[in-house]
Amino acid sequence: MTQPASSTTRKQSARIEPNALHLVGFHGSRDDLTVVGPLPEETDIPFGGALTFTARITNISQQPVTLSIDYVIHHMKANGKTAPKVFKLAKRALNPGQSTELTREHSFRPISTRVYYPGAHQVQLQVNGHQFDAVDFRLLQP
Repeated sequence: MTQPASSTTRKQSARIEPNALHLVGFHGSRDDLTVVGPLPEETDIPFGGALTFTARITNISQQPVTLSIDYVIHHMKANGKTAPKVFKLAKRALNPGQSTELTREHSFRPISTRVYYPGAHQVQLQVNGHQFDAVDFRLLQP
């Protein structure tokens, strides 16, 4: 049985192609933007603490853009590899030359649905399905 497009799961929407986002109203390519960040306040995060980061996105095109902005945490797994998890950050409409500043605090407190492992992790921005540079941080031993 096929589900309607409106019931797309979070996991499916995290993997959506940039061209598909255009079909649902998000406009703006990688070349239309200048992305600074994410810039973490600290790069050593205590277990149970939080990663706080900021970012600035500027529309450098001559056309308005409508953006779906996510962030991706590359979590350290038990086997020493990392696995990406996409989180929604914001939706923004920017006119030519306009910028938006974003701040997010991502908690690493223990929860029942995820196990956190100490070590190297990464955070990166994903705008309209396009991923930008990742930044390293460390989750410290409990």
